[in-house]
Amino acid sequence: MRRGISHSGTVERPSSELVAPDRSAIEDDADPSTPQLDARAERERLRRAIVSLEEDVELGRELLRAGEPEAALQIAGDSIARGSGVPIGFWWSEHEGPLAFTAASGVTAQARQGIRDRMGTIPPWPTLTAQERSSLRRRFGAVIGAKQVSAGQVDRAVLMVGSGEPELRLRIRSVRSLLGDALPLLAATARERRRNTEIDLGLAWTAHELSGPLLSIRSALELLVSRGASGSDALLTLSLRELEQLVADIEGILGWAVGSRPLSPSFQDVTELVEAAVDPYRKGSAGHTIEVIAPGPAMAEVDPTHLRAAVANLVRNAVAYSDPGSVVVVEVIDEGPRLRLSVRDQGPGIPAGERESIFDPFVRGEAGSRRGPGSGLGLFITRRVVEAHGGMVWVDPGYPGADFQMVLPVDRREAPRFAS
Repeated sequence: MRRGISHSGTVERPSSELVAPDRSAIEDDADPSTPQLDARAERERLRRAIVSLEEDVELGRELLRAGEPEAALQIAGDSIARGSGVPIGFWWSEHEGPLAFTAASGVTAQARQGIRDRMGTIPPWPTLTAQERSSLRRRFGAVIGAKQVSAGQVDRAVLMVGSGEPELRLRIRSVRSLLGDALPLLAATARERRRNTEIDLGLAWTAHELSGPLLSIRSALELLVSRGASGSDALLTLSLRELEQLVADIEGILGWAVGSRPLSPSFQDVTELVEAAVDPYRKGSAGHTIEVIAPGPAMAEVDPTHLRAAVANLVRNAVAYSDPGSVVVVEVIDEGPRLRLSVRDQGPGIPAGERESIFDPFVRGEAGSRRGPGSGLGLFITRRVVEAHGGMVWVDPGYPGADFQMVLPVDRREAPRFAS
């Protein structure tokens, strides 16, 4: 038998010459790169999730650091608009009732003003029908130039987004969730902070309002003792009237100051309130002439107790800081949607550098400091009362003496738009 030939006649090959199996068929059945692609995609998905989580954590911190709900809404809107460029609008109110336009992101200044003009306030979201909500979305879209607008409620706020892109939904949902947690905490903190401040100011206000009548009583008693007769009955009567008015007002003033009750506005004749505020100083003003110029009845929605006190503070200052025998003019001007009140005296006036600071608590101008002791709270109280009504007060620089101007909305429902 020859080597390499089997008994069966087939050729035997040496082991070194065995043919390797064909692996092409195996490689065609399963691409070895597929698991690698899947792993890379999973790693990318996890990376994006971690980045998103980190962004949410940082946004949550920023919201809680905002201090006020309005600031938190602006931060949330900026967060959405920064990554997408879409227009954002927020409406919010701390109390039940209409929501005020509060924040906007991703819009021009012109569009922001357009939103304020056309949608300055909107009704509470749960009270609206589907048709009314759709109408509001269309109005928002018309102002910002968006064909699609999504909207929804977040705690007491309403969010409108000028886009219907599906990829934004996850981000918006995340921001809404963070806002829903942050807004109640911020609102409660802001209320408590205001309450503490108002308690302090209420106590200071009480001391301030008590000082005037007590000084009048002291003067009346001193005169009675020095004259030994009844010639000062008018001054004593005036002092008693001031004390009676203070007793009537004190409950409401302290209640508002400590936050246990809101202002109690009703439609009042502001001219009558001005006359009531002026009357005590006409009768005890050491020779001053106090004129009231008014168009007759001037109706506005105000709290009579607080507004009378605010006007009285301005008149008291005018009498105190001008020479005896000079004229103090109190004028009421009806300007349609608002009333303007001015109190003008013929005193030394207020330097330009003090026209803002004199409204700060415990600050007295140079002229006031020369007139003797005082608390420096009168003008601050007046500003707080006027701003609580949605109005403004300032010093007009165009008058030789001091000219304090006050404007108030006639209808408190217009106060948010008016104050803005």
